[in-house]
Amino acid sequence: MLHYNGMNEKILVLDDEPLILKTIERALAKTGYAVRIAREAGEFMRLLEEDPADLLLLDINLEGSRSDDLAGSIRDVAPEAKVIFMSGLIPSRDDIFFLEKPFTIEDLRILIRNVLDGTVTTGNSAGSTAGNSEE
Repeated sequence: MLHYNGMNEKILVLDDEPLILKTIERALAKTGYAVRIAREAGEFMRLLEEDPADLLLLDINLEGSRSDDLAGSIRDVAPEAKVIFMSGLIPSRDDIFFLEKPFTIEDLRILIRNVLDGTVTTGNSAGSTAGNSEE
């Protein structure tokens, strides 16, 4: 069973696909998270600098750039934030949290909760393989 620790956690989402952003924003807000969204890296970093988040949800492949290139800047601004990368392409790295597109809202909620709670380790992913996450 998922537990939500009072739902004071802030999530910042970066994706260049408006429909995905809106879907994630609605689903996580409905769950009780404070959610902000950004469609490009500059906007994302501005929002992060204004108000650091507990968890960052980043599409790896953005139009014109890759969000994992932001890693150094993210660590400078929000060193305590947990990061989940998402993409339709599975990365070869096992040192990150990863969400494979397409994913269900439930897969997203489970992975976020487990990452925030520290009950899952990097290299575990969700998406079509939600069973890798603990409920």
